[in-house]
Amino acid sequence: MARILYFLPLLIILAGCSGNQALESRFAPDSQLSTNNTANTTDGDNNPNKTNNSTLADNPEKNRDKINLPSNFPQIIPIYEPSTLINVNQQTIKWRSPDPLNLIVNYYQQELSANNWQITKSQENSIDATHQGDNLTLSLILTPQGSDTELSLTYSNSESSNNNSLNTSTENTVSQDLTSPLQELVRLGIISNSEAINPYETISRREYARWLVQTNNLLFQDVNGKLIREANPNSKPIFSDVPVSDPDFAMIQGLAEAGLIPSPLLKQGEFTSFNPDKPLTRENLITWKVPLDFREKLPNVTLDALKETWGFQDLSKIDPWAWSALYLDWQNGESANTRKAFGYIILFQPQKEVTYDEAARVLSSFGTNTDISYLKNVNK
Repeated sequence: MARILYFLPLLIILAGCSGNQALESRFAPDSQLSTNNTANTTDGDNNPNKTNNSTLADNPEKNRDKINLPSNFPQIIPIYEPSTLINVNQQTIKWRSPDPLNLIVNYYQQELSANNWQITKSQENSIDATHQGDNLTLSLILTPQGSDTELSLTYSNSESSNNNSLNTSTENTVSQDLTSPLQELVRLGIISNSEAINPYETISRREYARWLVQTNNLLFQDVNGKLIREANPNSKPIFSDVPVSDPDFAMIQGLAEAGLIPSPLLKQGEFTSFNPDKPLTRENLITWKVPLDFREKLPNVTLDALKETWGFQDLSKIDPWAWSALYLDWQNGESANTRKAFGYIILFQPQKEVTYDEAARVLSSFGTNTDISYLKNVNK
């Protein structure tokens, strides 16, 4: 009875609301709330039952960009972290990492050795290795990409396909992964299509001398005053190690006779040997090319003047005969050979060996900022 008396006032109020539209609306359920709740349980982002798979399905753009390693990718091959998988092309895998090149090389040297890989070749930006237990071979090439490093790893799981895989990888590097300057050298026939070149291996002095003459003469084939004349085969050899029978005699001797490279013609009794098969150094790369950009007498330059331009921290290690060329090269701004080949540097490392890729970058254009010719504009 007490409970009935407790609810009696409420019943009277509700009875009074009957027929009163204003009061009824105050106590009616919110229809929008019901609709929204229903929508949220089916399509809303706040649905706790919604899975990541449905998110990818609702975002086809994200789903299409997702890249996975091949299902048969060998577990014995170490993967560097942090890195992002960016491309999978059969047995060539590419990642990008924010870490510098040297850290990645050190990681692979340690990991491969610790996991019974035999490292057959190791350079500052590439590693080749074999794992006999699993009959695996891998080739890793590292390429700086701005502040990041790109890792390109090609692997093979059989000895017979190994040679084909590595050769294909090298040739593809020339046509696809290489920088456009090297592709231009292939297009113009300066590098043969059948010539297997790893862009990050060292170029020899003879190869660069040959490329230098050929690219210059191709660019300026209609300008007699800019051509480098090849030496007469009946000429007396200037260098003791470049006889007339040498396949590159005409070009190497031609550079010497033009005064573009150091030889006994410039300093009697000095530079009697050319050392054609030794690695090209950074000093060679710049000093042989700069005269072909400016086509003028090289200025006399002091070490202090060079400090005011490049300001390299290892200036004392640079041979004085290279100062003038480096000084002029700096005047060429963004077209400077040093910048084209090496980007931003504060150490020149004059005796460091030059790669095919760096040499091709230098040869991609000739001239100064006010009069420059690009190899890419040459029609074969």
